[in-house]
Amino acid sequence: MDNQNQEVGKIVDIRNQVKSHLGETIEITSQFGRKRENRHKVNLIEAYATHFVIENIPARGPKTTESYQYADILTSTILIHF
Repeated sequence: MDNQNQEVGKIVDIRNQVKSHLGETIEITSQFGRKRENRHKVNLIEAYATHFVIENIPARGPKTTESYQYADILTSTILIHF
């Protein structure tokens, strides 16, 4: 049970860190398999209790909106570069 409380504390720290960068352009590295990574610039537009919303800045084409959970950062599914 103590390990679970530590993970919740880490997610709260991650949430606070993400919220401190709202409105900024950041880089996200998302992983699509063992050796495939996608690194792209995004705008951090909203942060909620369990997830945050980003807007992709593509070189061509329309902007897209995606959301990620703070647990994705904790489990290293995505990496954020502020």
